[in-house]
Amino acid sequence: MKFKSIINKFLSNKRGNIAISVALSLIPIMLTIGAAVDYSRSSNLHNNVARATDAALLAAVSEVMKDTDLDDEAAVDSILNENFEPFFLANMYNAEPYEYNGYEIDYDPTTRDVSVKVLVDYKAAVTQVMGVDGWKTDVKAATTMRMSAGGAVSMFLVLDRSGSMSSSASSTRGRSSWRSSWEDRRESKMDSLQSAVKDLTTSLVVADPEKKYIRMGAVAFSSHMWAQQNLGWNLSDSNDYVQSMDAGGGTDSSDAIELAYTELKRTAEQTEHMEKNGQKPELIIVFMTDGANGSRHDDTSTINTCTAAKTYGMKIYTVAFRAPSRGEALLSSCASSPSHYFDPQDNNEMIAVFKAIGANVAESLVLSQ
Repeated sequence: MKFKSIINKFLSNKRGNIAISVALSLIPIMLTIGAAVDYSRSSNLHNNVARATDAALLAAVSEVMKDTDLDDEAAVDSILNENFEPFFLANMYNAEPYEYNGYEIDYDPTTRDVSVKVLVDYKAAVTQVMGVDGWKTDVKAATTMRMSAGGAVSMFLVLDRSGSMSSSASSTRGRSSWRSSWEDRRESKMDSLQSAVKDLTTSLVVADPEKKYIRMGAVAFSSHMWAQQNLGWNLSDSNDYVQSMDAGGGTDSSDAIELAYTELKRTAEQTEHMEKNGQKPELIIVFMTDGANGSRHDDTSTINTCTAAKTYGMKIYTVAFRAPSRGEALLSSCASSPSHYFDPQDNNEMIAVFKAIGANVAESLVLSQ
């Protein structure tokens, strides 16, 4: 009789049932949240793949156009295949977890059209508990080997030449510090910046061999703004300006970013393009630093100018080259969008970033789907 009473008492106890019910009801909620997280991450992956595909295709096409007979289909195919994949993978260094499944590239010697499709699998982070390991995604891009109408651009480089730019460009991200090569340790941040700008200007010269669509200027800053290289059709002038830079002093980006904004919006700059190509140019600032401004006032002034430039319609790419958290926050605020903000950690990543920017500058050549 006593045993029966104990059983009845256990069955009538509802306190544990409530806890179990609540726990069970949370399962679909957590799975829904997990699916949303994976969907967001996969969307970010698709955007990264699209940007990397654009950059790699333009870079590969630039290699073809340096010195290749476009009627020689075999030679063009060879150069495209030799260059596309390395550039693509280099631009995917900060992507969401994924599995790369190769690419398909095609060249039509009659129309000079090049198309590519990249295949990747998104690796699920949360929905694996539901038996979903991930899902496939692909990105397509196409270009024609010529500068298309609508490609008019005026670009101003705003670059840090403070003392910290003389420090090493090597990084331990993804590898032990003792495995960094001697050459990596010798490479300074300034060396990396100069190499990256040289590649950028070279690719844009290839895209605009007649000097009809792209104008560039540059200004450096440390504790103060240095004399600028004015906007002009000869991109090598801006490259020479950067190659002559050395590192020294503190950091104050406020005057330099204001100069770039002021020069780009001048009526005379619009007139230069209208007389040369009949187009209204896209206005672009590339803003790079490896440090933080000396005062919060300089940060506020810089951000205010960035906001004004974006409101005016300018596009701002920002590059935080192993910058401290305050410098990263400043550049993140200045960038036109999260996809316009980069944080390279070594020489290779720095060059890859400027290649990606070069590809986006000539985005009228490449249309992602």
